[in-house]
Amino acid sequence: MTDNYEIRSPDNFVAGTVGGPGERIFYLQAQGEGSILTLKVEKGQVQSLASHLLELIEAEDREVVAARVADMVEPPNAVWTVGALAIGLSDESREIVVVAQELPDQDQNDPSEAHIHISFEQAKAFVDHALFLIEYGRDFGRQNGHKRIGE
Repeated sequence: MTDNYEIRSPDNFVAGTVGGPGERIFYLQAQGEGSILTLKVEKGQVQSLASHLLELIEAEDREVVAARVADMVEPPNAVWTVGALAIGLSDESREIVVVAQELPDQDQNDPSEAHIHISFEQAKAFVDHALFLIEYGRDFGRQNGHKRIGE
């Protein structure tokens, strides 16, 4: 069964983790219109997504200020595991579209996809939080006084 999602202008788009350093499970989560979409991802996918979003932000001819971001809603209930991520620009609305494609099973011919339309401000907030989240899991972040959002 294919579960496709189209989320436009979510209230929150964030990466989150469950578990301790070295054993964390990473998630992407989009919240909006009374629903929450949670997808399981790898740490490297979060880092790569943040890096590519940052490239788009830096290419803008204006200063982009991060939107407010909230922590992931827990417990996460991932609908599927992401196999591939891509980003693109929506021509008509100047939004960034994050495309997540499901890691297919052996018997699955048509993997699910999620298209999440975010603003540049939401992308900046995602980048800031995701890069912090990745560093926080390393001893460096905790030893240098970095705290998670809300601490």
